[in-house]
Amino acid sequence: MIKKTVSLITAMSFLLFSICPIPAAESEKKTQYERGIYQLGHDGWEIVDVRQVSGTRIVLSSRVGPQIDLEESNRYALFQGATIYTQKIDLPILHLGVAGFQFAEFMKQDNGKLAIKIQYRSGPRIETRLVNVQSENDLRRLREYIEHFDKIVKGEYTIADSSKIDKTYPQYTEDAISFEERRVRFRVQTRFPGKVTLKDKKQIKGEFLPAYENNNILIETELSVQKVPVDEIHKVQFFGERGSVAMERAIVQGIGGAAMGALTGALAAWQANADVKETTIWAAAIFGIFGFVSGLVTGARATQSGETFTLGPVEGDKRR
Repeated sequence: MIKKTVSLITAMSFLLFSICPIPAAESEKKTQYERGIYQLGHDGWEIVDVRQVSGTRIVLSSRVGPQIDLEESNRYALFQGATIYTQKIDLPILHLGVAGFQFAEFMKQDNGKLAIKIQYRSGPRIETRLVNVQSENDLRRLREYIEHFDKIVKGEYTIADSSKIDKTYPQYTEDAISFEERRVRFRVQTRFPGKVTLKDKKQIKGEFLPAYENNNILIETELSVQKVPVDEIHKVQFFGERGSVAMERAIVQGIGGAAMGALTGALAAWQANADVKETTIWAAAIFGIFGFVSGLVTGARATQSGETFTLGPVEGDKRR
Protein backbone atom coordinates (compact mmCIF):
# COMPACT_ATOMS: atom_id res chain seq x y z
CA MET A 1 0.00 0.00 0.00
CA ILE A 2 2.83 2.39 0.88
CA LYS A 3 4.64 1.65 -2.37
CA LYS A 4 1.43 2.25 -4.32
CA THR A 5 0.88 5.58 -2.57
CA VAL A 6 4.45 6.70 -3.18
CA SER A 7 4.26 5.79 -6.86
CA LEU A 8 0.95 7.65 -7.32
CA ILE A 9 2.34 10.72 -5.53
CA THR A 10 5.37 10.57 -7.83
CA ALA A 11 3.12 10.39 -10.88
CA MET A 12 1.05 13.35 -9.68
CA SER A 13 4.25 15.34 -9.09
CA PHE A 14 5.21 14.77 -12.72
CA LEU A 15 1.74 15.98 -13.72
CA LEU A 16 1.95 19.20 -11.68
CA PHE A 17 5.38 20.07 -13.05
CA SER A 18 4.17 19.42 -16.61
CA ILE A 19 1.16 21.77 -16.32
CA CYS A 20 2.79 24.48 -14.18
CA PRO A 21 5.93 25.55 -16.07
CA ILE A 22 8.31 28.00 -14.47
CA PRO A 23 7.99 31.39 -16.20
CA ALA A 24 11.06 32.66 -18.02
CA ALA A 25 12.73 35.88 -16.97
CA GLU A 26 11.87 38.84 -19.17
CA SER A 27 13.52 42.18 -19.81
CA GLU A 28 11.70 45.34 -18.81
CA LYS A 29 12.18 47.36 -21.98
CA LYS A 30 9.83 46.78 -24.90
CA THR A 31 10.39 47.37 -28.59
CA GLN A 32 8.31 49.78 -30.67
CA TYR A 33 6.57 48.41 -33.78
CA GLU A 34 4.08 49.68 -36.36
CA ARG A 35 1.16 47.25 -36.65
CA GLY A 36 -0.68 46.99 -39.95
CA ILE A 37 -2.59 44.72 -42.34
CA TYR A 38 -0.75 43.27 -45.34
CA GLN A 39 -1.61 41.03 -48.25
CA LEU A 40 -0.63 37.38 -47.83
CA GLY A 41 0.16 36.26 -51.37
CA HIS A 42 -3.01 34.94 -52.98
CA ASP A 43 -4.17 33.23 -49.79
CA GLY A 44 -5.54 36.07 -47.68
CA TRP A 45 -4.07 38.72 -45.39
CA GLU A 46 -2.16 39.04 -42.17
CA ILE A 47 -1.64 41.40 -39.25
CA VAL A 48 2.06 42.19 -38.93
CA ASP A 49 4.23 44.22 -36.55
CA VAL A 50 6.96 46.01 -38.48
CA ARG A 51 9.98 48.04 -37.38
CA GLN A 52 13.18 49.35 -38.92
CA VAL A 53 16.46 48.04 -37.50
CA SER A 54 19.86 49.59 -38.18
CA GLY A 55 23.40 49.29 -36.90
CA THR A 56 26.91 48.27 -37.91
CA ARG A 57 28.37 44.91 -38.90
CA ILE A 58 30.39 42.64 -36.63
CA VAL A 59 32.74 40.08 -38.20
CA LEU A 60 32.61 37.09 -35.87
CA SER A 61 35.60 35.11 -37.11
CA SER A 62 38.01 34.88 -40.02
CA ARG A 63 36.64 31.36 -40.58
CA VAL A 64 33.21 32.61 -41.66
CA GLY A 65 33.81 36.22 -42.71
CA PRO A 66 31.08 38.89 -42.64
CA GLN A 67 28.18 36.40 -42.62
CA ILE A 68 27.37 32.76 -41.96
CA ASP A 69 25.81 31.23 -45.09
CA LEU A 70 23.88 28.00 -45.51
CA GLU A 71 26.99 25.93 -46.26
CA GLU A 72 28.72 27.18 -43.10
CA SER A 73 25.52 26.63 -41.12
CA ASN A 74 25.61 22.97 -42.15
CA ARG A 75 29.36 22.65 -41.63
CA TYR A 76 29.27 23.95 -38.05
CA ALA A 77 25.74 22.77 -37.12
CA LEU A 78 24.51 26.33 -36.53
CA PHE A 79 20.90 27.57 -36.54
CA GLN A 80 19.71 23.96 -36.65
CA GLY A 81 18.48 23.68 -33.07
CA ALA A 82 20.23 21.63 -30.40
CA THR A 83 22.45 18.93 -31.93
CA ILE A 84 24.72 16.28 -30.47
CA TYR A 85 27.55 18.81 -30.78
CA THR A 86 25.77 21.78 -29.17
CA GLN A 87 23.31 20.38 -26.63
CA LYS A 88 25.89 20.21 -23.84
CA ILE A 89 27.14 23.78 -24.37
CA ASP A 90 25.28 26.41 -22.35
CA LEU A 91 25.02 29.00 -25.12
CA PRO A 92 21.51 29.98 -26.37
CA ILE A 93 22.74 30.83 -29.88
CA LEU A 94 23.81 27.23 -30.42
CA HIS A 95 20.32 25.95 -29.58
CA LEU A 96 18.55 28.27 -32.01
CA GLY A 97 16.78 26.55 -34.90
CA VAL A 98 15.63 28.50 -37.98
CA ALA A 99 13.60 26.72 -40.66
CA GLY A 100 14.44 27.89 -44.17
CA PHE A 101 17.72 29.45 -43.00
CA GLN A 102 19.67 31.37 -45.67
CA PHE A 103 22.29 33.45 -43.87
CA ALA A 104 23.09 35.27 -40.62
CA GLU A 105 24.96 38.50 -39.92
CA PHE A 106 26.13 39.85 -36.58
CA MET A 107 25.59 43.49 -35.72
CA LYS A 108 25.74 46.19 -33.10
CA GLN A 109 22.44 48.05 -33.15
CA ASP A 110 22.19 51.83 -32.95
CA ASN A 111 20.98 51.39 -29.36
CA GLY A 112 24.23 49.61 -28.48
CA LYS A 113 22.75 46.10 -28.20
CA LEU A 114 24.38 43.14 -29.92
CA ALA A 115 22.18 41.06 -32.22
CA ILE A 116 22.02 38.58 -35.09
CA LYS A 117 20.19 39.38 -38.30
CA ILE A 118 18.82 36.12 -39.74
CA GLN A 119 17.35 35.82 -43.22
CA TYR A 120 15.17 32.80 -43.95
CA ARG A 121 12.56 31.59 -46.40
CA SER A 122 8.95 31.30 -45.20
CA GLY A 123 6.92 29.76 -48.01
CA PRO A 124 7.26 32.03 -51.06
CA ARG A 125 8.56 34.96 -48.99
CA ILE A 126 12.01 35.92 -47.74
CA GLU A 127 11.78 37.09 -44.11
CA THR A 128 14.25 38.62 -41.67
CA ARG A 129 14.28 38.26 -37.91
CA LEU A 130 16.42 39.75 -35.19
CA VAL A 131 17.83 37.72 -32.31
CA ASN A 132 19.41 39.56 -29.39
CA VAL A 133 22.82 38.46 -28.09
CA GLN A 134 23.31 38.81 -24.34
CA SER A 135 26.96 39.86 -24.28
CA GLU A 136 30.24 40.02 -26.18
CA ASN A 137 31.31 36.96 -24.20
CA ASP A 138 28.60 35.02 -26.03
CA LEU A 139 30.02 36.17 -29.37
CA ARG A 140 33.52 35.16 -28.33
CA ARG A 141 32.29 31.76 -27.16
CA LEU A 142 30.51 31.27 -30.50
CA ARG A 143 33.71 32.18 -32.32
CA GLU A 144 35.54 29.70 -30.09
CA TYR A 145 32.99 27.01 -31.01
CA ILE A 146 33.50 27.62 -34.74
CA GLU A 147 37.31 27.74 -34.66
CA HIS A 148 37.59 24.60 -32.50
CA PHE A 149 34.66 22.72 -34.02
CA ASP A 150 36.68 19.70 -35.19
CA LYS A 151 38.10 19.18 -31.69
CA ILE A 152 34.67 19.66 -30.09
CA VAL A 153 33.24 16.94 -32.35
CA LYS A 154 36.01 14.58 -31.23
CA GLY A 155 35.45 15.48 -27.57
CA GLU A 156 38.91 17.04 -27.30
CA TYR A 157 37.85 20.61 -26.53
CA THR A 158 35.51 22.20 -23.98
CA ILE A 159 34.16 25.75 -24.05
CA ALA A 160 34.25 27.47 -20.66
CA ASP A 161 31.58 29.85 -19.36
CA SER A 162 33.98 32.74 -19.87
CA SER A 163 35.83 32.66 -23.18
CA LYS A 164 39.64 32.77 -23.03
CA ILE A 165 40.17 33.05 -26.77
CA ASP A 166 42.25 36.00 -28.04
CA LYS A 167 40.54 39.31 -28.81
CA THR A 168 41.41 39.65 -32.50
CA TYR A 169 37.75 38.77 -33.22
CA PRO A 170 34.93 39.64 -33.16
CA GLN A 171 35.78 42.76 -35.14
CA TYR A 172 33.47 45.77 -34.97
CA THR A 173 33.29 47.52 -38.36
CA GLU A 174 31.68 50.71 -39.67
CA ASP A 175 29.73 48.85 -42.38
CA ALA A 176 26.07 49.83 -42.07
CA ILE A 177 23.27 47.28 -41.78
CA SER A 178 19.64 48.29 -42.14
CA PHE A 179 16.55 46.15 -42.65
CA GLU A 180 12.88 45.73 -41.83
CA GLU A 181 11.88 43.24 -39.14
CA ARG A 182 8.41 41.74 -39.48
CA ARG A 183 6.56 39.79 -36.78
CA VAL A 184 3.35 38.11 -37.91
CA ARG A 185 0.60 38.34 -35.27
CA PHE A 186 -2.38 36.75 -37.04
CA ARG A 187 -3.14 35.27 -40.46
CA VAL A 188 -6.50 35.04 -42.21
CA GLN A 189 -6.36 32.17 -44.70
CA THR A 190 -9.88 30.83 -44.11
CA ARG A 191 -13.20 32.40 -43.24
CA PHE A 192 -13.09 33.68 -39.66
CA PRO A 193 -15.77 35.37 -37.49
CA GLY A 194 -14.97 38.80 -36.11
CA LYS A 195 -15.47 42.53 -36.45
CA VAL A 196 -13.61 45.71 -37.29
CA THR A 197 -13.78 49.06 -35.54
CA LEU A 198 -13.11 51.97 -37.87
CA LYS A 199 -11.36 55.20 -36.97
CA ASP A 200 -14.76 56.94 -36.92
CA LYS A 201 -15.84 54.30 -34.32
CA LYS A 202 -18.23 52.56 -36.70
CA GLN A 203 -18.23 48.77 -36.25
CA ILE A 204 -18.75 46.06 -38.87
CA LYS A 205 -19.43 42.52 -37.66
CA GLY A 206 -19.45 39.35 -39.74
CA GLU A 207 -17.01 36.84 -41.21
CA PHE A 208 -13.61 37.85 -42.54
CA LEU A 209 -12.86 36.43 -45.98
CA PRO A 210 -9.35 35.33 -47.01
CA ALA A 211 -9.15 38.00 -49.69
CA TYR A 212 -7.26 41.28 -50.06
CA GLU A 213 -8.28 43.60 -52.89
CA ASN A 214 -6.70 47.00 -53.61
CA ASN A 215 -5.85 47.71 -49.95
CA ASN A 216 -9.26 46.46 -48.80
CA ILE A 217 -10.17 43.46 -46.68
CA LEU A 218 -13.53 41.74 -47.17
CA ILE A 219 -16.04 40.98 -44.44
CA GLU A 220 -19.32 39.17 -45.07
CA THR A 221 -22.24 40.51 -43.04
CA GLU A 222 -25.83 39.26 -42.93
CA LEU A 223 -26.72 41.52 -45.85
CA SER A 224 -23.68 41.64 -48.13
CA VAL A 225 -19.92 41.43 -48.57
CA GLN A 226 -18.31 44.73 -47.64
CA LYS A 227 -14.94 46.05 -48.69
CA VAL A 228 -13.19 47.79 -45.80
CA PRO A 229 -10.24 50.10 -46.60
CA VAL A 230 -7.24 49.12 -44.48
CA ASP A 231 -6.25 52.72 -43.78
CA GLU A 232 -9.65 53.36 -42.17
CA ILE A 233 -9.38 50.49 -39.66
CA HIS A 234 -8.55 51.21 -36.02
CA LYS A 235 -9.05 47.77 -34.48
CA VAL A 236 -9.59 44.17 -35.64
CA GLN A 237 -11.21 41.59 -33.39
CA PHE A 238 -11.32 37.87 -34.07
CA PHE A 239 -14.01 35.89 -32.28
CA GLY A 240 -13.38 32.49 -30.73
CA GLU A 241 -13.72 29.17 -32.47
CA ARG A 242 -17.20 27.79 -32.95
CA GLY A 243 -18.99 24.47 -33.10
CA SER A 244 -17.93 21.41 -31.12
CA VAL A 245 -14.39 22.64 -30.44
CA ALA A 246 -14.77 22.22 -26.67
CA MET A 247 -15.67 18.53 -26.90
CA GLU A 248 -13.03 17.89 -29.57
CA ARG A 249 -10.30 19.38 -27.39
CA ALA A 250 -11.58 17.47 -24.36
CA ILE A 251 -11.43 14.14 -26.19
CA VAL A 252 -7.99 14.81 -27.65
CA GLN A 253 -6.52 15.98 -24.34
CA GLY A 254 -8.23 13.14 -22.50
CA ILE A 255 -6.62 10.53 -24.75
CA GLY A 256 -3.28 12.32 -24.54
CA GLY A 257 -3.58 12.55 -20.77
CA ALA A 258 -4.35 8.84 -20.45
CA ALA A 259 -1.34 7.91 -22.59
CA MET A 260 0.92 10.25 -20.64
CA GLY A 261 -0.48 8.89 -17.38
CA ALA A 262 0.23 5.31 -18.41
CA LEU A 263 3.86 6.10 -19.21
CA THR A 264 4.35 8.25 -16.11
CA GLY A 265 2.63 5.69 -13.90
CA ALA A 266 4.86 2.92 -15.17
CA LEU A 267 7.95 5.05 -14.53
CA ALA A 268 6.75 6.05 -11.07
CA ALA A 269 5.95 2.44 -10.15
CA TRP A 270 9.35 1.30 -11.33
CA GLN A 271 11.05 4.01 -9.23
CA ALA A 272 8.98 3.14 -6.16
CA ASN A 273 9.25 -0.63 -6.74
CA ALA A 274 5.42 -0.88 -6.77
CA ASP A 275 2.99 -2.88 -8.88
CA VAL A 276 3.49 -1.52 -12.40
CA LYS A 277 0.17 -2.68 -13.91
CA GLU A 278 -2.02 -1.33 -11.11
CA THR A 279 -0.20 2.00 -10.85
CA THR A 280 -0.28 2.43 -14.63
CA ILE A 281 -4.07 1.99 -14.69
CA TRP A 282 -4.59 4.44 -11.82
CA ALA A 283 -2.25 7.06 -13.32
CA ALA A 284 -3.83 6.70 -16.78
CA ALA A 285 -7.29 7.24 -15.26
CA ILE A 286 -6.21 10.31 -13.25
CA PHE A 287 -4.31 11.90 -16.12
CA GLY A 288 -7.10 11.05 -18.57
CA ILE A 289 -9.78 12.67 -16.40
CA PHE A 290 -7.65 15.74 -15.84
CA GLY A 291 -6.88 16.01 -19.57
CA PHE A 292 -10.58 15.70 -20.45
CA VAL A 293 -11.67 18.39 -17.98
CA SER A 294 -8.79 20.67 -18.97
CA GLY A 295 -9.62 20.26 -22.65
CA LEU A 296 -13.30 20.95 -21.99
CA VAL A 297 -12.49 24.18 -20.13
CA THR A 298 -9.94 25.31 -22.73
CA GLY A 299 -12.29 24.55 -25.59
CA ALA A 300 -15.20 26.34 -23.90
CA ARG A 301 -13.05 29.43 -23.43
CA ALA A 302 -12.02 29.29 -27.07
CA THR A 303 -15.68 29.44 -28.15
CA GLN A 304 -16.25 32.57 -26.06
CA SER A 305 -13.10 34.65 -26.56
CA GLY A 306 -10.78 35.72 -29.33
CA GLU A 307 -7.97 38.12 -30.08
CA THR A 308 -8.05 41.87 -30.61
CA PHE A 309 -5.41 43.86 -32.49
CA THR A 310 -5.17 47.65 -32.46
CA LEU A 311 -3.40 48.97 -35.54
CA GLY A 312 -0.74 51.67 -35.51
CA PRO A 313 2.22 52.13 -33.10
CA VAL A 314 2.44 49.31 -30.55
CA GLU A 315 4.94 47.89 -28.09
CA GLY A 316 6.18 44.44 -29.02
CA ASP A 317 6.37 41.45 -26.68
CA LYS A 318 8.96 41.67 -23.93
CA ARG A 319 12.27 40.29 -25.06
CA ARG A 320 13.76 37.47 -23.05
